[in-house]
Amino acid sequence: MIDQDAALLANSPLFMNLAMTDRQKIAGMCARKRYAAREVVFFHGEPGREMYIVASGQLKVSVTSEEGKELGISIFHQGDIFGELALLDGERRSATVTTIGPCELLVLHQNNLRQLIREHQSIGLQLLSILAGRVRATTSLYESSVFIEIPGRLARQLLELGEEHGVECDEGVRIDLKLSQFELGTLVNASRESVNKILKNWESKKIVKMQKGKIILVDIPVLEALT
Repeated sequence: MIDQDAALLANSPLFMNLAMTDRQKIAGMCARKRYAAREVVFFHGEPGREMYIVASGQLKVSVTSEEGKELGISIFHQGDIFGELALLDGERRSATVTTIGPCELLVLHQNNLRQLIREHQSIGLQLLSILAGRVRATTSLYESSVFIEIPGRLARQLLELGEEHGVECDEGVRIDLKLSQFELGTLVNASRESVNKILKNWESKKIVKMQKGKIILVDIPVLEALT
């Protein structure tokens, strides 16, 4: 199992530049945990002492307002890391992370992460790069919510999901995620009803196709023009 986890770490931006022996050492530091579909890994506001690496499955990151409105921030998949922020600044979790389907995660404790940063400069530099990328993504999300109408936000999100989770099929690019319309709405700051109405309109125009809970991007140039 350690060799299997070490091979997985080679696909993670945080550990890909390390030697195999170093990745095996890190794999030995990690615990492996299984989660069911729609299970919360941690809640916004909880104390955090562990960082997670996605071994399999997908998870969504979200925050919820005092009024109960949920805003999706991003989706994680195999090789992604999350939960590192609370370990670095000592503050509480900045968001809630929930599995979309069944998931397996590698769990690395705070003390082990700090030891690795001291021993491997590349890990610290990669963490900075990952955090910078997330700041940029958050800025882009805010700009979209303020300056782009819902159809444009939805088109942009579908294109991004297609790039990250897309599988080519006869009719176009199938997004290999089973997201509910409510969950898709949280990612674009829109209601489920708005998302449903737009998708039905696009399906009638053969821009997208709904198939067994998944979305196929049929006319990508049109979606790109909408953004």
